[in-house]
Amino acid sequence: MPKGNGEERRDRSRHFRLSRVEPEMLSKKDSAVMMLEAIERLQKIERDYIGRDLVEVEVRHNRPVMLITAADLHALSLATDNQGILALRDFVLEDPDRIVALLGDEVEGIVEKYLNTNAARTPADFHKQIDWLRTVFLEPLAAEGRVACMVGGYWGHPGWAEDATTLNTWRMMTDGLDIPILANGGLLRLVFANGEKHELEIWHNPPGKSESDSVFGLRRAAQQISASKRADGFASAHIHRMGIAKELYPGKVTTYYISTGTLKGSNPNFPPDRFGKKLGRPLADRLGQGVIVQPAKRGQEARSVPYPSQLHGEVAYDALELLDVAERQGMTDELLQTIRARVEDEPKITFDKGESVVSRVPYESKKELPLKRGQAQESPFYDEPMVPPYDVLAYNIRAKLPVVLHLLAKARLGSVVEGRKPLVSYQKDLIIDNPHDLVVYLGRMIDHDAGNRPDRKEILDGFAEIINNAQGQTLAIMLDECLRQGAWKSEIFAGEYEEYQDEKGKERRSKVYEPAIPPGTYLAGKTGVPLIHHLSLIKVAVGPGASIVQKPLYVGAFADKLEKSGSITKPTFGLKRLYDLQLHEKPSFIAGGHMPNAGTYFWQDGTNSYTDYPLAIATGWFAGSVDTIGKGNVRPGALPGQAVIFMPGKTQADYLAFPAANADEAGYMHDALMLLKGLEIMGLTDKVLKRNG
Repeated sequence: MPKGNGEERRDRSRHFRLSRVEPEMLSKKDSAVMMLEAIERLQKIERDYIGRDLVEVEVRHNRPVMLITAADLHALSLATDNQGILALRDFVLEDPDRIVALLGDEVEGIVEKYLNTNAARTPADFHKQIDWLRTVFLEPLAAEGRVACMVGGYWGHPGWAEDATTLNTWRMMTDGLDIPILANGGLLRLVFANGEKHELEIWHNPPGKSESDSVFGLRRAAQQISASKRADGFASAHIHRMGIAKELYPGKVTTYYISTGTLKGSNPNFPPDRFGKKLGRPLADRLGQGVIVQPAKRGQEARSVPYPSQLHGEVAYDALELLDVAERQGMTDELLQTIRARVEDEPKITFDKGESVVSRVPYESKKELPLKRGQAQESPFYDEPMVPPYDVLAYNIRAKLPVVLHLLAKARLGSVVEGRKPLVSYQKDLIIDNPHDLVVYLGRMIDHDAGNRPDRKEILDGFAEIINNAQGQTLAIMLDECLRQGAWKSEIFAGEYEEYQDEKGKERRSKVYEPAIPPGTYLAGKTGVPLIHHLSLIKVAVGPGASIVQKPLYVGAFADKLEKSGSITKPTFGLKRLYDLQLHEKPSFIAGGHMPNAGTYFWQDGTNSYTDYPLAIATGWFAGSVDTIGKGNVRPGALPGQAVIFMPGKTQADYLAFPAANADEAGYMHDALMLLKGLEIMGLTDKVLKRNG
């Protein structure tokens, strides 16, 4: 091709030039800036749709309030007690100091994946479920400002619709209502009139779960947060298993945990949840959990009482309300004195020999014990047979007012870190001169190595003296591992020498030995208090009637150690495992243990003969350090002061027990319940509350 033709074509192409486009093109730099701006705006919108990290609710007074943690309503499912939803609404609206936090699965939802267990058992479609719940439940509560928050943004029943359609179902449920959406794992904060704050970290799906510990995930989340940044409480739902725990860790660190029950598949009068049936589960646990909260005031620490059932919550709230009124008017002591004078000065405690069962009587030891040197010495301690512990110890307590059983343990008397001073102080403040306060002494009151000490008899005498300070109020002493050490069975060098002449008239010197001491028998003889052993039962009937059958029976099992099930991080875990696996006739509560932390734990057990809500109580340490987790792990334990309060009644249906996680709670909860019962008997409740003007 001729060269000129190509040049000619190139010249003709220059006749065209791009001169204009609409809209005008962006430069890469401008495009990058605008892209970032757009994403940042969309992030704000996205953040707005997934709920708040913090919801703060103002409380315009400093009185106790009841925060109800409701969840898993599963509205309009065939397995749900739908009337229970209306009853919950009415319960919240009944008192202006009640407010509810909704922890998720308020509606049943519909999903094709679970055709048999969900879709076929839900007559109303998803939109109708939301409309019904809004009309009968959410709107009436929101109109009165009684919904603190609703947790959103989780997998589950409302989340099915969100996953299938991207519709925000939680905003659909709350649109136009004064109900804030809290992000899953967000923080609910109550701010009282005096500026005091109470915080609850909330999930729908718990961050972890355990077959035998319904608050496992909550505890794990809490313990990973520094105590100074940790919320007061942690709550979750979803697993349809309730649990209420309040735990103490070394120092003054206290945290409570709430796992809520459900209205679906928990009422035997309605069809069961087919999903649970296919898993081989029993009925789900009932709804009714929450916490009573009172802010700190001058000279008074903040109070929080998590509760396992609506009945527990109502009674605790009414009692704390009375106590608050009495404290503000400065008449608490006066009212308690009046109650003791007009209602009952002390309970009548009777040992029930017919219901008590003694362990097999041990063999009688020889009266004379050979010493290592010198003549045989008669032992004054083995003149009588050893005192056997009881398998079952029963008491009939005739009382119109609540009694509290203090669970004292781990003073390690005889060690360099013994807890004698705090123990005696505790006795003086809470037990002595308070006849409705009873005592059981559990494990490690005496140090593990006390039997090897030359002053071991003095150590036992010191313990006996402490017991005798409240002798008539002490129900039992545990014959624990420390009192079973082999050293007690041997004579011991007393630190002195005895001069004598041998057969040749030569002066000799020999060591003086203290004879063997059976420590349990010695303590029982010095105090007159019965002995119990590991997993002995104590049965306490409490009520105004004369007969044991005319009142509720509170049955406690008491543990020394935990049979290889103890947990350093989970205070009541070992006790719960003993309840599950070793106690075949279930008691109403189990207490003791040897782990470093302390606390209380409620769960639901429909097979229990005494209560639907059994209780575990792990005891804290009067001693300055823990000696049960190895010599390389010696450190302070949780504070002592755990107790359980028994309400009086006329039948087993009146059974109602309240645990105390520490000494302060043991004091104020017993005072509050004494006011509640005493003023009710005297007919003065309304007058004290000034309900009649």
